[in-house]
Amino acid sequence: MQKNIVALTLGGLVLLSTPAWSSENWIGDFDKAVEIAKKENKDLLVDFTGSDWCGWCIKLDNEVFSHEEFLSAVESDYVLVALDFPRKEENIAKVPNMERNRALQTKYGVRGFPTVLLMNSDGLVYGKTGYKAGGPEVYVEHLNGLRKTGRAPLMKAQEALAKFEKAEEGEAKLTALDEVLKIMAEVDFGSPMAKMLVDSARSALELDPDNAKGLKLRAVIGLANANEYSDDLLALAKSLDPKNEAGALEGQIHAMFQGVGDEPGARKALAELDALNAMQFKDKDKGFLLNYTAANWAARPLADSELAKKYAAVAKEIGNADGLRVQEMDAILSGDI
Repeated sequence: MQKNIVALTLGGLVLLSTPAWSSENWIGDFDKAVEIAKKENKDLLVDFTGSDWCGWCIKLDNEVFSHEEFLSAVESDYVLVALDFPRKEENIAKVPNMERNRALQTKYGVRGFPTVLLMNSDGLVYGKTGYKAGGPEVYVEHLNGLRKTGRAPLMKAQEALAKFEKAEEGEAKLTALDEVLKIMAEVDFGSPMAKMLVDSARSALELDPDNAKGLKLRAVIGLANANEYSDDLLALAKSLDPKNEAGALEGQIHAMFQGVGDEPGARKALAELDALNAMQFKDKDKGFLLNYTAANWAARPLADSELAKKYAAVAKEIGNADGLRVQEMDAILSGDI
């Protein structure tokens, strides 16, 4: 029933593998799996894997996915999907639809292997994980935790979105929009649940143009939580929340930081952070993270030790429970980085 056979030699890891989807328990065709999931009223457990080269993928398969204890525990809730990205030509040729696999990798933003996604039969993700040591029982418990904390909020978000789309213009529409914005404020930064509500949230910019009901401001905050940044949204945050009392300004700058990819972008983001540091952060953890990131940018790609120390000092003053990150700031302040 194993999908891969792993042999350890003195020379390292030797892979004696077959494509991950060849097991009768795993399906290699995503669209076929969706059909089955809808028919059987199940969710999808999707493993993005490299069956003939990825060591951690092979460990996960060897230690968890190929065991009956795992398979029997999850079969009632999930259709198992193995989207394989092998490197050997003979294995690539056996993948049902490599182009579809690549498209799904892009769609779901998969950057590393293994990536394991829990999603409903509509392809909406509510859980994400990868390799985890401990064997089948530990992994099943881990998945159960992800399902418990992620599936209900996803259903709630879907219901809120449906109500908003069906609501008549006027007070009913605004009430439905209020529920959408509540959910966006509560979910994790950049989560799929926040992403699916983006278009609805943007409608607040038109439905409450003067922010008379506070929906426009809350939309700017919610969009930031969905990792939606633009110069226009930042300008709105500055206009609606000039002192960052609601956290709209820090939210947009946080989202801005995520998209920085070059020195001009970094300099622009740091200038915005300088102005923000003169105010009070609504979310202290976000304030620390922004200055921690800025300190590392300055210390490394920008090679400006004094600038790095400036942001490290602010991060230290804000404080954080992550001791390793605080130690990094100490190292920058002492000149060790």
